[in-house]
Amino acid sequence: MPYLLIINIITLIVFIVAFITAEAKGKIILATIMALLFILPYIFPIREVEWTSYAGKVIFSIGCYLYIKMHGFLKR
Repeated sequence: MPYLLIINIITLIVFIVAFITAEAKGKIILATIMALLFILPYIFPIREVEWTSYAGKVIFSIGCYLYIKMHGFLKR
């Protein structure tokens, strides 16, 4: 099972929804963090950087989900 691919897909989906709901300053911050998480493993091809990036993607996804939930985009 390609768990890393699943992490990337979930991160992208949650990022896109959070990016749409964010204000201008929030969009800049979200885009910067997302770019760093995806580019750093290619700049520094060390295993520790790759795993740190994947852990960062999981934490970033949780943060985006909480942001979306807090702003009322997801209602139950």
